Amino acid sequence: MRYIKKNKLTVLAIVLFTILVIVGAYIYNIFFVSGRKEAYGNRLDGIENVVISDDTYNNIKTELKKNESVTDVSTDLKGKIVNIIITVGDDVNKDNAKKIGESVLTHFDKDQLAFYDIQVFVKKDNEELNDFPIIGYKQNGKNNFSWTKDRQVTKDEEK
Repeated sequence: MRYIKKNKLTVLAIVLFTILVIVGAYIYNIFFVSGRKEAYGNRLDGIENVVISDDTYNNIKTELKKNESVTDVSTDLKGKIVNIIITVGDDVNKDNAKKIGESVLTHFDKDQLAFYDIQVFVKKDNEELNDFPIIGYKQNGKNNFSWTKDRQVTKDEEK
């Protein structure tokens, strides 16, 4: 007891530091419950049963590039989302671009369409035209794409 009375400030600092560490650990557990778990949680359960092969991606690229309006195609898979970026010529209108984008669905089987979300980004070579890019999104299990609202070319940028 005599030691505590002699070193009041030291004992107080130790007690406050201990309380601060306990409160800090409690707050950390509240905000970071899952700590080191995967970023997608359990949303990717079963993905190993519905794999999209490289051949599928290559077929998509080959078939789309057969269209004279398409200049470039790239694909990317992030978790359950398949991103397909299609670059088209400047003469393609929005309706034709949507048809080109929707044609990618024929390359996926029924199980893949039921599991994966598919996003199609259609952009033009000339990035000054502001009516593009357009984006189509097909949620897993759905049959059709939802497209971004059509934009019009503004008069200032028409040349």
